[in-house]
Amino acid sequence: MKHIAWSVVATMLALVVGGCGGPGQTIPLAVNLDAAPAPEKVTAPLRVAVIPFEDVRSDKTKVGRYQHYVESTVDTLVPAGGSAADQVTNFVLAYLKRAGFQVTRLEPGQAVAPGSADVVLSGQIESYWSEAVTRFARTELAAKNRLVLKAANVGDGSIVRTTVVGEGTLTVVFFDLKDLEKLNSEALGQTLSRFLADVVVADRALKPKK
Repeated sequence: MKHIAWSVVATMLALVVGGCGGPGQTIPLAVNLDAAPAPEKVTAPLRVAVIPFEDVRSDKTKVGRYQHYVESTVDTLVPAGGSAADQVTNFVLAYLKRAGFQVTRLEPGQAVAPGSADVVLSGQIESYWSEAVTRFARTELAAKNRLVLKAANVGDGSIVRTTVVGEGTLTVVFFDLKDLEKLNSEALGQTLSRFLADVVVADRALKPKK
């Protein structure tokens, strides 16, 4: 009986230490503009046509991971509601509208109708990643993105091109996906806030701030 009891205990310990987690899940990660700080309103609302952003990351399917305390279990985070390009593009559209711009979305290859826009905005997603790592008595959250933004001014043909980064970290006791979604949204808002801080509205165009 003692031999059987010790065998049961040893088996339970092996499961706890080595492999109770099993394979990870796939979890959709959403973004929410309301979770990001509100942008400053522009004084002259330009008409901005936004072309869907291009995702140039090597792996376009994932946007993050959640590593459980048992390290063998890692959940994969994927963009909710479509691709990462869709998610970022929709966030940019909503953010610019909230900042006071008159925003329209162009489909890939769609030409800008004459007189319909002052600026055509496009961009590339170089980095877009959120992760949660659970350790003893805490979970460490991090979110970071790196976007290349290109504003083509219709009136004079000038172009403003800039690379901006947004990031944030947070430590919580228990993991909650909404905390990571909020952190990711704040990081995206930070990126666009930095972009708008680098430009000024002048002569129906976006110009680099001197």
